[in-house]
Amino acid sequence: MPIQAFNSVSDGLDSGTRDRGHFIANLDIDDDKLWVPYADGVWFQPCCFNVTSGGFSVLLKGLPGAQLGVHYHVGTVRGYTLQGHWRYLEHDWVAKPGTFIYEPAGEAHTLVVADDSPEPALIMFIVEGGLIYLDNPVDGGFAAYEDGFSILEVCRDYYRDAGLDVKQLDALIR
Repeated sequence: MPIQAFNSVSDGLDSGTRDRGHFIANLDIDDDKLWVPYADGVWFQPCCFNVTSGGFSVLLKGLPGAQLGVHYHVGTVRGYTLQGHWRYLEHDWVAKPGTFIYEPAGEAHTLVVADDSPEPALIMFIVEGGLIYLDNPVDGGFAAYEDGFSILEVCRDYYRDAGLDVKQLDALIR
């Protein structure tokens, strides 16, 4: 996974036009065009980009058998499973609809959607801080970094390529 560079010290919005107040993100899980490709068999829809801490919130969708590379969390993560079955290779539990998880900062793991999941997994993740992707599960070195800034750039690039309104993403920046 290539590192997405954030090219400025701002979030791309005039500081006078940035809104720090409440907002609602409306997701449409049935609109295939709104799913931003992330990894093979994995997509997400953005909910929020925190340009203060680098955190972000997404609804992640993964097909049965899909997996993300092993990654280390700089901050805490909360997740809620809406559908499907998934787990971390490094743990012995399986998340199913209704499962809430809390991940402490400093953990490295590999997310996999169960091969026998009855449907694609849908998981809401609230990520505080960035993810450091490792090149090897055991004693791995740095491979890539993702955070709210890089995820925002991934979304902007995808929205432009897909003919979607990039300004819709600006409403999700806090």
